[in-house]
Amino acid sequence: MLQTKRVITLLIYSLMRFFSGLGQHWLGIVMLLHVSAFIIQVTLILPFEVAAAGHIGSLASVLFLPHAVRVLSVWLLGPKAFFALFPASLFISYLFHRHDYDPGTLFLITLWGSASAVIAFEFLRLMNLDVYPKNVARINWRSLVFAGCLASFFNSVGGTYLKREGLSDPEIFELLSRYLIGDIGGLLFCLIVLMLILRYLRLMRR
Repeated sequence: MLQTKRVITLLIYSLMRFFSGLGQHWLGIVMLLHVSAFIIQVTLILPFEVAAAGHIGSLASVLFLPHAVRVLSVWLLGPKAFFALFPASLFISYLFHRHDYDPGTLFLITLWGSASAVIAFEFLRLMNLDVYPKNVARINWRSLVFAGCLASFFNSVGGTYLKREGLSDPEIFELLSRYLIGDIGGLLFCLIVLMLILRYLRLMRR
């Protein structure tokens, strides 16, 4: 039991050391995380979505993990995170979805999805509600979740509009709902995991 605890602790500290270099190697790290989240989404979650909801399940997930990567990256790095998120999203989109949409539409879907978190954070900043972290030791989780939900709203509206062709009104509403639920659900899931990791690290330091 003690050996297992040491291995887990070593693994977590190794991950934290890896992510501590985000400021120096942010481009590659964000791209890697974003691509990894997309691969997990497509290979592990998407098959269940399609089996349960059919074609509509392939258009928007009810647990979309890449949204958490977008929100956390923009939160930590600011608007420049877009320059890592967009190429990664474009790579995955054309790898897995190039047969689902024409190239122009797929490009716009990817562009809007990558920019949604940047638009949300910058909109809040212009409204005198700057949610970028001032002190990483004291994270305002509520503001972060609020910004993530706003990013989900922007992404949902734009993504639904771009994917609406051939869908009936009820299907469009379902798509919008799945976008919102999936983005927010993916964000909350990843934030809960992050909070548990940070809590565990604090306990280990005592």
